[in-house]
Amino acid sequence: MMIPVSAQALAPSEQDQPLLLAQAQPLVSGQRVRVKKLTRDMASVRGSIVTTGPSTLQDPATLEKLKKRFGQFTDALKKYPQLEDPDVKAARAEYAQLQQALSAEFKRASAQQQELGDVQQRLARAEQDLRAYAVPQPLAVPFTAEQAQAWVDAAGKARTAAEHYATELETIANLAYLPNNRGTVQSGAPYDAADVKRLREFAASNHAAVQSNYARITTALDARMQQIDSDVLTRWQEDPNSDQRWRFTAPGAQEEAFGLYDEAIAVAQSSQHLAAVLQRDSPRADQLVEQLQAAKAAFSRNKAIAIETARLPEPQSTDADMLAIAAEVLAKPKYGFGEHGRIVLTTPAIVTREKKSSEVTIDDADVSISGEVTLSGTETTWTYRWQEFRFAAPLHDPDSNTWHIWWITAKNFSSGGNKTPLNQWVSGQATKGVPILAEHAKP
Repeated sequence: MMIPVSAQALAPSEQDQPLLLAQAQPLVSGQRVRVKKLTRDMASVRGSIVTTGPSTLQDPATLEKLKKRFGQFTDALKKYPQLEDPDVKAARAEYAQLQQALSAEFKRASAQQQELGDVQQRLARAEQDLRAYAVPQPLAVPFTAEQAQAWVDAAGKARTAAEHYATELETIANLAYLPNNRGTVQSGAPYDAADVKRLREFAASNHAAVQSNYARITTALDARMQQIDSDVLTRWQEDPNSDQRWRFTAPGAQEEAFGLYDEAIAVAQSSQHLAAVLQRDSPRADQLVEQLQAAKAAFSRNKAIAIETARLPEPQSTDADMLAIAAEVLAKPKYGFGEHGRIVLTTPAIVTREKKSSEVTIDDADVSISGEVTLSGTETTWTYRWQEFRFAAPLHDPDSNTWHIWWITAKNFSSGGNKTPLNQWVSGQATKGVPILAEHAKP
């Protein structure tokens, strides 16, 4: 759509020119005032045209308003045929400059619109894609190769969308005239300049989030691998052929060690998975996996050595009566000790011990007017007296067909509480110790 009137349209035709000149009377003072004001008004409109950035003439309402205003200037200027009057000449010159400025700005607006296309559709697509290709949350360590691939794929799409629409939205911001409106896109209002700013910030935020979430993953991996170096690989370094062999053979020791090693291997392999997806090397993780696998194998070897070298302790006594008592305790069915090997006394003699124990039974409670509580009842005191000695004996586990050294305290109470077995040898504390080979367990 072009500005419909040009400066030439104001000029009379050749056949009308003599008549107009003959009829044209010099401007009176009131007319001259109006012509000068007309010139100022046209200059003001021309000065208000912004020729940089998005053109306001992209807006149909603004374009129609200027067309109407230009038409008003055209009609007003036709009322002054005094072509030789200096003020009329000045008005016509300003009119021509205004027409030229409007035409140039309209062409600029048309070129911007042609480059932009359907800007509302482009903005809607940008918002849709920026939300569809959301940035994935950081992976929790450890993770699998499949999870690493899925994360990198999603992060790559989010970054590509963010970079693409950052460029797209910059172009729109530089070219599209989108005056702010009171409504929101969600309520059906068109996208405006504030929405463009919001979407540009959205794209920038997504791009930054991809980088920060990746950094959070690698930081977590680095911290976990450093912890493995200091807290896992330094464990179970004891000599299995020493009194520390129990660290390899104690109940649950292998399960604990293998659990930690396997978890640590999964952490290091997570770093390998991420590097592989990104086609990068992972020398630190590669070395750590090798160290952990070697440590796991070493634990198995050390456990075998610990069992092979396990022996019963040197006896502190060979007293026949004490050995007979120990055998009697082991034979009692209620303890379920089962088959046992050679008994070794770990204390040199039987010792006598004593302990008192009290129990209070509350019979009544009285509350005074001041809130003070008075309790009354009966206190019962028991005196425990007993003899004891300790011994070690290998016990056979029929389920696993293995032998373990047990450390047992034998006790004989002469006095005690209501439920204390008196005047008989019983088992006190019994603790399961390290495994021992059958040939070293039996007499």
